[in-house]
Amino acid sequence: MYIPDWIIVLAVFIATYFYWKKRKTNRHGAQQEVTSVEDIESNVRYLNEQIFALEHFDSPHFVDCQDAFDAMQINYFRLKQRFVHHPEKVLEVAKDWNNYASALQELKHARVMLDVDMDAWERDGDERTEYSIIKDEIEKKFKSLLGRDWQEIPPDYFKRMETMKKPDENAKAKLELGQTWRWYYGDSGNAYRLVELREKARTQSNNPRATNNKQLNDS
Repeated sequence: MYIPDWIIVLAVFIATYFYWKKRKTNRHGAQQEVTSVEDIESNVRYLNEQIFALEHFDSPHFVDCQDAFDAMQINYFRLKQRFVHHPEKVLEVAKDWNNYASALQELKHARVMLDVDMDAWERDGDERTEYSIIKDEIEKKFKSLLGRDWQEIPPDYFKRMETMKKPDENAKAKLELGQTWRWYYGDSGNAYRLVELREKARTQSNNPRATNNKQLNDS
């Protein structure tokens, strides 16, 4: 059964609204302290799914969040192993890792909301600034702990725009309208992954019967 794009966008907006509302309730309401590294890592896996989920549009800022997650996951694993004989330190860095992943998820979500609610960017500016600071401070902490073993965070969109050569007209002609930003992400596996996921989604949308048959076969 074919589903119009506007219905998909509306569904995404509604789901996003209620998710955001629930997040705010949880953030300001009573929270249960998590004391298990395993529970923390389980929550990070959930956040990972949100960070890498395909949205109804593509953005370089999504790729920035994904690239940052991948790099910081390596840093977290190194610190976890380095403090393996100090459980209290492992728990501390696990909590930092969870807060970092949560900040990335919130920063990505802010970009999603901007596409459906222009006022959200200004209305939630303070919270967005807070998440950016959380991200920066945890990066600084992990870097100071790891020293030369620190895995650098790939540059974000604005840094790439500032330091990289601009695409020429021939390069722009090969990119879809509004997708010039992809030129700056030739070194990002997540950028290529996003292209593959989008192409797969388009194929399924253009051939809904095949998609339905696959779902029936899988079930």
